[in-house]
Amino acid sequence: MDNTMLLQRLHKLQEVFTDKEAELTALDREIGDGDHGVNMKRGFNAVKEKVTEGSIQDILKQTGITLMSSIGGASGPLYGFSFVKMSEAAKGEIDVDNLKKLLDIFAETVSAKGKVTGGEKTMYDVISKAGEVLGEDGALKLEDLQKLADDTEDMTATKGRAAYFKEKSRGTVDPGAQSAVYILNALSLEEEER
Repeated sequence: MDNTMLLQRLHKLQEVFTDKEAELTALDREIGDGDHGVNMKRGFNAVKEKVTEGSIQDILKQTGITLMSSIGGASGPLYGFSFVKMSEAAKGEIDVDNLKKLLDIFAETVSAKGKVTGGEKTMYDVISKAGEVLGEDGALKLEDLQKLADDTEDMTATKGRAAYFKEKSRGTVDPGAQSAVYILNALSLEEEER
């Protein structure tokens, strides 16, 4: 994936999060404060507006800085800082090996910043396993990622605002896990639109 395709994919997330705003908001109303859909839409509206050119490294870094300054709650710093850290390891063109490295950094950053280890009903439950569903062709298929998010439905939240709901958090897919599906899918090296 070259810088032009990466930029197109990240810009397309503005449409994805506009389309998925109501879904993410509904999930977040169940186990959060109901603003995840609005926040993700705002963040990627800003990315489309402010991140317009540069190398792969520049695009990832600008995306991270933009997300940190435009998404509220825990998601802004977690996604934003992860993109900045990924920019430090990105190559001039993202191939399968480089994508694996970026996914590892994404997971390590969310784990460290969010103080999560997995099974706690967070975005990390999807991000930490993205490397496992990464195909040899660099594909991060939507259906494979969605399965990881769906797995959070049966978990009891122990981190973030959802932790206040304790057992009542079961039965709802974690909103951060769901938004991670769309972000990771955008990083897929697969050519065709899904």
